[in-house]
Amino acid sequence: MSVDNGWHERRRKEPAWLSPPRQYQQDQPRRSSRTFTAPIVTRPRLERNSTQEPPTAHRASSILPYCPRRSDSYPTASLKEFRRTRSWPPRGYTADDTLNPRQAEDLICAGASTFKGYSDEVKNARPGHFRFYAVMEAEHCARTDRAPFQDHAFADISFNATASAESAFPWLSLEQPCMAYCFGKRSGTTTLSFKTSKSGILGPLLEYESTAKPRRIKLFTILDRLRHLETGIEEDVRRTPHTDSVIETVNGIQDPAELYRYLYTKLIEDPDADMEPHYGLEQQMTDLIILLTNSDWIDFSQPRNQIVAKYFDSPDETKKQKFFHQLLLSVELYLRVHSLHHEDKPKRRLLSQLPPIVQWDLALAQRWLENMSIQKTSISSKQTSFSFELRSKNRQKDALRTFAVTLKWPNLSEIDAVLQEDDPSEKELEERSADALSWFSAVVLPGTTMPWLLMNTLIDCDSGTGDALRYLTHMHPAAGFQYRANTYWSYKCIVGKVLGAARGVKAIAGWIGPCNYSPDLKRTECAFIRQRAPPEQQLTIDDVSSMGSRTDPLGPRDASYPVDDYELVVPDTDDVTDAIRVQKLEFKPAKNQPNMSRLGEGAPLTFDAAIVFAWRGQSWPMRLRFDVDFVAAYPCHQGPHVLFYDYAYRAVKVDEDLVDIHGWRSHSPTSRSSSRPSSSHQPLPSPSPSLSSALTATSTSGEQDLPANVALEKVLVIEALGVSDNEVFARAWCAHWGHSAVVANVKETCMACAIREAYAACISVVILTEGGRAGEDDGGIGG
Repeated sequence: MSVDNGWHERRRKEPAWLSPPRQYQQDQPRRSSRTFTAPIVTRPRLERNSTQEPPTAHRASSILPYCPRRSDSYPTASLKEFRRTRSWPPRGYTADDTLNPRQAEDLICAGASTFKGYSDEVKNARPGHFRFYAVMEAEHCARTDRAPFQDHAFADISFNATASAESAFPWLSLEQPCMAYCFGKRSGTTTLSFKTSKSGILGPLLEYESTAKPRRIKLFTILDRLRHLETGIEEDVRRTPHTDSVIETVNGIQDPAELYRYLYTKLIEDPDADMEPHYGLEQQMTDLIILLTNSDWIDFSQPRNQIVAKYFDSPDETKKQKFFHQLLLSVELYLRVHSLHHEDKPKRRLLSQLPPIVQWDLALAQRWLENMSIQKTSISSKQTSFSFELRSKNRQKDALRTFAVTLKWPNLSEIDAVLQEDDPSEKELEERSADALSWFSAVVLPGTTMPWLLMNTLIDCDSGTGDALRYLTHMHPAAGFQYRANTYWSYKCIVGKVLGAARGVKAIAGWIGPCNYSPDLKRTECAFIRQRAPPEQQLTIDDVSSMGSRTDPLGPRDASYPVDDYELVVPDTDDVTDAIRVQKLEFKPAKNQPNMSRLGEGAPLTFDAAIVFAWRGQSWPMRLRFDVDFVAAYPCHQGPHVLFYDYAYRAVKVDEDLVDIHGWRSHSPTSRSSSRPSSSHQPLPSPSPSLSSALTATSTSGEQDLPANVALEKVLVIEALGVSDNEVFARAWCAHWGHSAVVANVKETCMACAIREAYAACISVVILTEGGRAGEDDGGIGG
């Protein structure tokens, strides 16, 4: 933060009555005025870059470290008085006083949001590749930035082999970043952890390629074995597939000899059959893992392969048999891994160390066993048929209806009628498309695919959509469509992220709507949106590991804390504009259309999107050029809280100075100077090795490329209180200039905590909102 080094000298020469009033001031360093009689008690500036050693990899089994602050449970009289009066300094203190650590904890930290970053070295990758995560300490259901799943079926978007998606930590999920943390509390937003995870240094995974191949086997035999395995190997039946004789079990496991016989005579070969046969479960698991790493199998970690119904309902018999063969091997491995013979801790360790393609095979096996059942019917003495029972179909139907109701689907009456399945002339729900079969079977793989399966299934159930909406696919995520008088947008599309703030708009399972109608689109039409990556720095391991220390409510930890180092910052809730309105949602076909020939004739056009606002008697277009993120701020407790002077910000109102800011230069290519006398500074430690290497890398202009937390000089705070269109305008401004933002509802999060969260994520903009005015039906996410 660039601050004048002569600040102290100027302040000593000024009389106290020249000091501006104690209130937050726009575009001012957030220091309250220090009079010339102030004691010479100084503290160092907040060290933005971490000088600590890179953290050790976070263990998947570890629990969030939380040490509750004393003041969280035992509010003192001073704290109660401060909360009652909302004034700083609190009664009994003056600006010249200093606080001891206990008093500072009571008055400054109580209820304030505190953030921690974690890094986890990527397994199955070369050294130096990390995944990043961020959490708020003491997070719980009432203080979270995550949107709840409106239906249990939507939790399938994430997968954790050892816990449910609702309770899992982000580092435990199979898909990365963790999709359970993808959606923020407000429509069109994401979470701090998901935003941080997007900067992870992933790199190419190590390849595990085996030449081992399974035995040849008929599809009939595969399906029959899958049917028997539905009850598990503990029950696998205590009967052989061809007799009703009971098999003895050992420790609850089917007789090892019988397990061995079927696996190695029907499915795979035992390389040590003559010397040391693989009777142990661990040996059998090893053989199955080696077999499943063969590159000939389907790689379900790839999004293009994640619509599972395209395989098990394929008209190509070869493709279908290959899928079921791989599924059978995966189920055999899954049941051995999750055998009662294995304890939880070794099991979790094994699952975390498996090759990624095998982890996805196990996820497929679990989803199949949970939701599908194979029925065998004898047609004659020589003929047998197999059919599938969709055990979770009713649950999926209820979830689809919740989805349609929340989005206020225009043709909801037809959807209700179709879901009842009372008309024999109608197609079965699962027979309408591969997407519909995937959804109603509930064999849904985690990741980005589920929202598209859900929306395409809804479209398949509505005959009024015709063929115009058949082009929606997870392979083109920056998309949406217009249907009748509404538009609907993917969570990955910048149009949806911005319009999520509009009145009446909801977000559910990765879709945002109903949004504004556009005269530039047909009554029913798909639209691909051209959007660019924003010019933002990616977080480094130093940015993540230093998150807690550089965003501490107290600033740098010290033996004493001058009261004058903090000020109470609050937005102006009295003078709020009501003059900005969304006038038009505008789409112009891009000049250079990408090649969409593989989508067939009539493929959607790619558009440049803009929102035109009516304000001051003029039309103000905002082009939605950049795919920025809006991070839902964590709620704080009993705010407002005070802000340490080193968290620099500039506050503007959405209807005053914002349109005059052509971009926001909050970064500097050089290091910042201090606002404190050097004689009282603590010496700056030498940078960590990773930071040193970053600092030695120079750009083409010769300037040093600093880590994001060092480069962030000041946060722009946009006061978008009042009607929802004010927040839409603020989000559109961010999308126009390429700035991600922290979005804070001032009814839940105070201005100080929102600013510190922006510094935690290295985001240069904060948008303050009230969630719309009463009567606007702008409740954010609901269901």
